[in-house]
Amino acid sequence: MRELRSFRFAPELCYSVGNVEASMASKLKPKLPSPEYQLDPAITQRRLEDLQRQFGMYTYPFSLSPNPDYMYVAGVTARTLAKTTFAIDQHQGLSVIIGDYGTGKTMLARYIYNSYTAGDVREPSVVAYIPDPPHPGTRELQKRIVQELGGKTTKRTNDSLMEDLRAMVLDILASGKNCIVMIDEAQVLVRRQLDVIRELFNFNAGGMVPLQVVLIGKEELRLSLHNAPDLNDRVAARSTLEPFTPAETAELINFRLNRAGCKSSLFTPDALDMVYDVSKGFPRKAIKLAGAALWYAIEFGLDHVTAAALDAARLRDEIE
Repeated sequence: MRELRSFRFAPELCYSVGNVEASMASKLKPKLPSPEYQLDPAITQRRLEDLQRQFGMYTYPFSLSPNPDYMYVAGVTARTLAKTTFAIDQHQGLSVIIGDYGTGKTMLARYIYNSYTAGDVREPSVVAYIPDPPHPGTRELQKRIVQELGGKTTKRTNDSLMEDLRAMVLDILASGKNCIVMIDEAQVLVRRQLDVIRELFNFNAGGMVPLQVVLIGKEELRLSLHNAPDLNDRVAARSTLEPFTPAETAELINFRLNRAGCKSSLFTPDALDMVYDVSKGFPRKAIKLAGAALWYAIEFGLDHVTAAALDAARLRDEIE
């Protein structure tokens, strides 16, 4: 038979009810919130100083934010800008701008917006810029347009909201100003919202279209308009943004560098060729790649960005 070993009771190994409750209570205590991260302004200042010291730049040229000051106008972008502004200035009604991801739609939209609100280039205008249209309500869209034009409304029905909007547009026109509604990401608009936009062109202003509408969106907008033939028929200026050519891509990078204060040819020709090869001419990706290469050059003390440096920066930042 197996020998039975004696077992010695160890009271120190046992938890009392009080100990268990205390242990559970400690686990149930809410964790203290971790300190919020605060950006050290000195870091930003040092990076700007690096740009100034190494390359003479007073600001960062490759921000992905749509800054109209860095709008490069050339090729299809220039043609789209010319067609759209001509249609607006001539009160032709509806303009449509379609483009794939990263082709610069929002940048162009904000450039057009600034052109008509600055008051120093285009005729004085009141512009409603809606970057994120409500989906899918019609009344919400009408209210949003009224608000962006600087008005208020308490109306609840579509007809009464449209009447408020009509009165506001005609008042703006009577004051000698152009009235413009710009809707970005317009591919999310549903058919009944497109019908609301069509109704905007029924306003009577002595034979002139009193309201100028610019719809900006991705490829899905093209199909939406074809499914709304009564609105599609009213398009006075239709443009499609396409990727830049190799030459335009190189000019885009050099334009931004020059705009930021860099006077030298920072990117070598083979690096600019690689920017196009990787980005396929899509402005956003080209800018992102150039930005990664610029910081790589600063960190490693390079005088120029070569193709090798660009490729190293691309791999480090995982830009496909």
